Amino acid sequence: MMRKRRIMLGCDTGEAEDEIGQARELALLDHVDAVSIACGGHAGDSESMRTMIQGANRAGCAIGAHPSYPDRPGFGRRAITIDDDTLRASIVEQLKSLKHAADICLARVEFVKAHGALYHAIACDPFRGCWFAEICKSVFGDVAVVLPLGSDAIEHVRGSGCAVLVEGFCDRGYDDRGVLIPRGQPGAMITDPEEALVQTRRLLRDSACELLCVHSDSPNAIEIARSVRQDLDSI
Repeated sequence: MMRKRRIMLGCDTGEAEDEIGQARELALLDHVDAVSIACGGHAGDSESMRTMIQGANRAGCAIGAHPSYPDRPGFGRRAITIDDDTLRASIVEQLKSLKHAADICLARVEFVKAHGALYHAIACDPFRGCWFAEICKSVFGDVAVVLPLGSDAIEHVRGSGCAVLVEGFCDRGYDDRGVLIPRGQPGAMITDPEEALVQTRRLLRDSACELLCVHSDSPNAIEIARSVRQDLDSI
């Protein structure tokens, strides 16, 4: 069950392609409250889903689905041309794959966080956000949808009757407007744990953030998560 904290710390997982990366993902679970698990669109398979769900169960973490555009070559980080029916079918398939793995592990999926380009597409379009929330509810029933700080879709999705978790990033840079700096541009990634901690404190001070994220493939991800966890525990 989702830990009862005012601010939760989460990580995106199930994306590693080797044993070293998977070990890093599992180690992160000792420091977080929630884990978003890739379910086949950009990464992940039935084995990695079960491994991460079992790890989340041991660590007492809330479990979330992490679907994306069906684009493994692009790791779900690029917008692709795809019609709504095909995209819906892919998202449903991904969500059902994680639900099946969770059922096997006697676990419950409590939230859904879209990945990469899909995450940004539903965040900036209230109609798409509600469309995505309806798909999530059709598979999981009572489930929360994760949306980024400042998203145009937040109030619309809440108005549709779906719970929302507002997310900020410990390891990603924001511009002066409070918008994430695109990957590949200067300042997009934060790799220093002290800098990540400063960013986290700023997010908690200046926003209505409910969920903080550390990407499992970020350099120094474990050190960042450990530092943020200690700071959150001191609040």
